[in-house]
Amino acid sequence: MRSISKLLILATFAALTLPTLVGCQSSRGASTVTPSYVSLYRAGEYEQAYEAAKAFPTTYHGSERLIAGMSLAAQGNDQEAKTWLQPLMHSSDREIRGRAQATMGLILAKERSHKDAAQHLDNASNALSGPLKGWAAHYGAREYEKSGDQLRAGRMRSVANLRGPATTASLPSGDFTVQLGSFSSRSRAQSRVRDTAPAAVNAGYEKPRVEMTMSGSRPLYAVRVGHFQSPEAAKAASANFPGDTAVIRMN
Repeated sequence: MRSISKLLILATFAALTLPTLVGCQSSRGASTVTPSYVSLYRAGEYEQAYEAAKAFPTTYHGSERLIAGMSLAAQGNDQEAKTWLQPLMHSSDREIRGRAQATMGLILAKERSHKDAAQHLDNASNALSGPLKGWAAHYGAREYEKSGDQLRAGRMRSVANLRGPATTASLPSGDFTVQLGSFSSRSRAQSRVRDTAPAAVNAGYEKPRVEMTMSGSRPLYAVRVGHFQSPEAAKAASANFPGDTAVIRMN
């Protein structure tokens, strides 16, 4: 089960949340203000994003509920994430509904509920537009295939392919990643992210991410970057980063 890559997908999905979707107008009406919970989520500060979203007054579009649910899912707290996301399954806002459906689909995929996961990702693809539509269709096709529904899998693949290489080929793939450190506190992990982000960008990779792992009963915060098809490719990539690194198999 490739749960770690699923978490990266969640982070990628939220990073594409537009200010026009989750922002609020300033008192002058001339600019759009991005709520703190969105900024925290984009920065990978999932615990803080959840707390900020939870404390935010309820809005008509439900973006604070969406970010709360996605933040919990990014931390692996899937059951509580579901309680935040479920009311958004029938939201009148297509973007909110589509993102909530997609996140729920990825949670169900982690649980190996492939049929239900495929249906949620299918619904997400119907609600969303542009690259996100192709993104949801790409992973919906995978889940339909795993559930044995080849007909729907083929239909979803066609939707994904219509969106072009940018919506599928550029998605994270591969079972190996480069670990840039593992820390007992999230703040230290975020410091490592900041230190290594320039090297990642210069090498053509996405920004390093923080993933929570367990050492016995003790949580650790691992800083990782990239998804690679082989340990050799990951090892070669690790040469771009200062300090100690390790190649990790994710599945």
